[in-house]
Amino acid sequence: MAKTIDPARAARLRDESEETRDSDYPKDARPTRPNRTKVYSIRLSEDEQARVQQAADERHLPASTLVRAWILDRLDQDKTA
Repeated sequence: MAKTIDPARAARLRDESEETRDSDYPKDARPTRPNRTKVYSIRLSEDEQARVQQAADERHLPASTLVRAWILDRLDQDKTA
């Protein structure tokens, strides 16, 4: 089943990601995103990674932004279920 992401949410996530795209991470400063300090590392097959990248490209989003939006959407669904 195909799932779509709320366009406003996707745009907001894309803008947040793009704002700091070329910035160095401040080593001695407080994180600019205190609620986004944790990183998950996942393993995908080459095919799975290509599918994620294709979906991101179709939406003009960085793949990490798309995956974050998918995760947050699913958490929201589980919360209301």
